[in-house]
Amino acid sequence: MSGDARRESIVRAALPVFARLGRDGAGTDEIARAAGVSQPYVIRLFGGKDTLFLAVIDDLFDRISEALTMSQPAPTDTRLAVMLAAYRDVTDDPVIAHMAVQAVAAAISDDEVRQRVRARIHELHKMVWAAAGGDTDAVREFFGTVTLIDMVAALDVPELLGPGW
Repeated sequence: MSGDARRESIVRAALPVFARLGRDGAGTDEIARAAGVSQPYVIRLFGGKDTLFLAVIDDLFDRISEALTMSQPAPTDTRLAVMLAAYRDVTDDPVIAHMAVQAVAAAISDDEVRQRVRARIHELHKMVWAAAGGDTDAVREFFGTVTLIDMVAALDVPELLGPGW
């Protein structure tokens, strides 16, 4: 397995650990066990838990961006609805929704995480803005719904979304 493939494997194994325990609660020992590698190997590849956490954030947003990009060919009048459905599909995996919440939570007290999350959300915002044709209200509604979806998943209260969701 190449170095890039090993890094990706560790990032994928770290995602559910960080999603469940958060950046401060997760340890490199647990992440190494989940990845099937030694803890020193994790440190050697990433330099530490904080760099690995940033890599997991990037992986999370890459998944979301990919899902939203795949929705772009939809007709203009339904594009945001299709993008929102794509977001829901990605976050049907509660690990993804939990990680989104953990990333924002860590951003509160960590400047480097805040800068990364801010940049990645800005990328999503540009994509949604373009799909909405610059309709500010539609963009706000989209991100408001995305935030609600993440909170509902994190708190396990699907009834808040109402019937039909």
